[in-house]
Amino acid sequence: MNLILIHGVLIQSGKIKISSKTIIFYMEKLDVRGKMCPLPLFYVKRKMSEMKPGEELEVIADDITAKETIPKWSKIHDQEIVSFENKGDFFRIVVRRK
Repeated sequence: MNLILIHGVLIQSGKIKISSKTIIFYMEKLDVRGKMCPLPLFYVKRKMSEMKPGEELEVIADDITAKETIPKWSKIHDQEIVSFENKGDFFRIVVRRK
């Protein structure tokens, strides 16, 4: 896994191995815990603009406003919410670029 820290935001990407073949799996990870809106949404928008259709972005956040704004933005901009999980003191959203 590659970990990159940009402006205090953890971005992670990696690959998975299935059988003897390696499949490149670009699920970017954006950890914006501790950031207050509008920063989480700003980072999501910027990262999604760099991604190719079909790629997924995992967002980890704890700002209650981002819990609403990220899914709303995704719907308005025709991006797919693959999953949404409430993990107690933070939440996890996976968004797929269309």
